[in-house]
Amino acid sequence: MPFVAIPVPIVSAIFKITEHLYLGPDTRYIAIHLYDKFMCKYFWEVYKTEAADHTENSWSQVCRKISSQSKLYLMSCLQLANKMDSHPKNLGISQVLDILQCIDKKSEYNHSVVFLSEFKVFKMVGFRMPFCTPLNCIQVLLAATGLKDTPNMQDLTITLLDLVYLQVQIHYYLLEPYRYGIINETEIYSQREKLYSHLQCLAQRHIAKTDQEKRNLMTLKTNVLFLGASIVLCGIFFSCIDAETGRIISSKLSDLVDIESDNIWDMANILLVLAIQE
Repeated sequence: MPFVAIPVPIVSAIFKITEHLYLGPDTRYIAIHLYDKFMCKYFWEVYKTEAADHTENSWSQVCRKISSQSKLYLMSCLQLANKMDSHPKNLGISQVLDILQCIDKKSEYNHSVVFLSEFKVFKMVGFRMPFCTPLNCIQVLLAATGLKDTPNMQDLTITLLDLVYLQVQIHYYLLEPYRYGIINETEIYSQREKLYSHLQCLAQRHIAKTDQEKRNLMTLKTNVLFLGASIVLCGIFFSCIDAETGRIISSKLSDLVDIESDNIWDMANILLVLAIQE
């Protein structure tokens, strides 16, 4: 289940750091998915060793331990992502230390700590890097639909993907504090939850009620090809492409990702409204 450990502030931090260091979009999306995978595994490791009694106090200890080193692990994910991306701008340990000094003034770091953290992250994810991100999906779909060379289309779809990640990422991390009464129910759902619920309302005229409807909705939430196809279709709305051509492209995207054309069309329109509002 993706996006468990990626609240909006983390996504925003990754975007700001990669922009500051002039790193490419591939680096930031690899880093996002790497951080999500690492933090989920790291959380369970800490939880199993330090929260065996499952009390509110033990939960607080887990949260404190994880948050105390989260910035360091975030930078380690960016280091690994930068190496995977083979970006011309190399992210060295000295740069990592400079960034950490800016974003975490309460802690002290050295070359050894940064090196060990990078190894820990890589080991925790099984020495495996994210092979396919939503950005990769979009690039493949643009090529498959013949839109790759359409003027400004690649930049436009990257901007739309950035918007989705910055505005509609679900806050799964809010669910556990809700159990302990730290937040109320109205704070649980983010824009991402509303986005997919809105889509289901368009298709079924009501929110998910049955187990099957909930499974169908979860399938869409976790399908990066569906998101990529919706972003590609939304991109052509900004490119002065006529409605008939749009329907043809929508049908082709449907065949490529094995999702109903109406679902892709509806999601693309929801993203269009979101983009215009922003």
